[in-house]
Amino acid sequence: MTHRPAFRSGLVLLLLALAAPPAGAAPVDSDLAVATMGGGCYPTGLAPALLDMLTLINPEWAPILNGGTVDSDPVLIHGVVQGMHGDTSGDFPSTHLRADVNHFVLLDPADADRLATGNDDGLIHTEWEAGVYPAWAWAGPGDRVVALGRWIFDCGHTGAMPGNCSVSTARQCVLDSDCRPPICTTGCDNSEVCIGTHYAYSAEIHPPQATAAIRQGRGAIVSSRPGATAVPATRTDVYLSDQAGGAGDRCILSHRVPDAALLGVECFPLSQPVAQMNFQDFTFDVPLPPRPPSAHRPLWRIVTYPPPGGTAPRVRVRRQLHDATPRLEVIVRMTRPTHGVMPTGYAATILAGWRRDPSPLTHVRVTINDMVINNALQPAAPVAPFTCSSANTPCATVADCPSGETCQGVGTVKSWQIQASVNGEWQEFTGLASVDTGAVIPQGLVYEQYLPPGGEVHLFAEGKSHECIDAVYGKSLALDLNQVGFNKGIACLGSEARSPGKIDVTHAGPDFGAGGGGTTDYETVSTGGLGGHCSTSTTLACTVAADCPSGESCVTTGGAFTLRYRVERLP
Repeated sequence: MTHRPAFRSGLVLLLLALAAPPAGAAPVDSDLAVATMGGGCYPTGLAPALLDMLTLINPEWAPILNGGTVDSDPVLIHGVVQGMHGDTSGDFPSTHLRADVNHFVLLDPADADRLATGNDDGLIHTEWEAGVYPAWAWAGPGDRVVALGRWIFDCGHTGAMPGNCSVSTARQCVLDSDCRPPICTTGCDNSEVCIGTHYAYSAEIHPPQATAAIRQGRGAIVSSRPGATAVPATRTDVYLSDQAGGAGDRCILSHRVPDAALLGVECFPLSQPVAQMNFQDFTFDVPLPPRPPSAHRPLWRIVTYPPPGGTAPRVRVRRQLHDATPRLEVIVRMTRPTHGVMPTGYAATILAGWRRDPSPLTHVRVTINDMVINNALQPAAPVAPFTCSSANTPCATVADCPSGETCQGVGTVKSWQIQASVNGEWQEFTGLASVDTGAVIPQGLVYEQYLPPGGEVHLFAEGKSHECIDAVYGKSLALDLNQVGFNKGIACLGSEARSPGKIDVTHAGPDFGAGGGGTTDYETVSTGGLGGHCSTSTTLACTVAADCPSGESCVTTGGAFTLRYRVERLP
């Protein structure tokens, strides 16, 4: 337990509860995340027992303001994406439907106070679950992003910096219990306390309820006039929804006493979104491309998609042309009804540029045709094989087990998750629910780009070959352990999806990889990742040594998949 003078800590908590810190203020003190300081996070001691780890997801995320509550007003941030990743597995299954999409954002100076002292990289993460957050709305590195959503401490990662026990001062501690029996066995008693612990909980927007991914350096058709040609343009992909997976659901976010109560809670299917969709309008700026000498009138086109929840808001666009950087101010009016009904969500792409801009552009189309599986990365011995609950004999169904027993396990996990972007515009692959070595899986993903002569086509693809942990998302911890078996369930939760490598290629202008004839086909093997071939039986693909004949090892070569794609230069 961390001790501070009562007056000082009480004053700090009062100020935090009343309002967000003013622009330009110092980052929020991450120590304030801890429940003993009024926050909503509960750390574990230096030597937590297995079930003590439930503490870290009870809750996994807590508001920075009034952390002991679930409800919080959304917070707006602005910045530039420094890095990101799509669904690459690795999140805790009982608090997620799928893994999170992460953006690592360098905030504008005016928003720097949204960081906490635990954000040691100087970046804030926005995290929104894949599946409920469509890939076309994801931002890429270098894109500007505006996000509105829950401003939280990530309780699952304490970053605890130990203090010392009050009497046996040579002993390090995080909690008072680290200084007391039975954890402390000599030279201590039940009166000792822990002094001087600090924490590095990070501040996040997790999840957003609205994002705008603002992309420049390309072109688009900004006029709705038939036969209109492309001009340099800013593309802004906008998405608003209260569907956010576990991090946006009241059942998941509620603190339970004791921690073991989590084993009896069933939150799925999720049904209690906490996003305050009608709390405020979503307002952001769309910077226009450089104004050409002959252009005076901006144009924009809004391409709308079906709105999440069924009711779209009204949208107002205002020209702001007298600033040093001409821009459009976009207001998504979530606080006003549409035909008597409050809006539920919004999905759209805004394309903005200057009328009759003569700057040259090349229309390039990239089509990902097929994905070839060179190594499915599926060990012959699964982490959680199907066995009878007591007899522990192999089974396929309950009929294979003695009377009264169940068939528990997951078996071989055959699914993959791959996503690819061209110049930061993302799409998810399909047909990967069951993957086998040697399979050719058609994709047909098309990316339309209008690029300046000095531009480039940057194709990037990444993902994971799933493991046991990916097969138990979207279910309560108790249900997972019951269906898999306790010991196998623990092993399953500790398993990790495997990297099949990445594709990261760039084709520069002016031909952009299309070649002199205007069309070029590529077959590119991923680099890095796991998997390879057996050391002697080199024609046998393997994931681990146990996949190979006795006495052989698995030689890691990576390159578990190949992409077949085409680059076309069009009129």
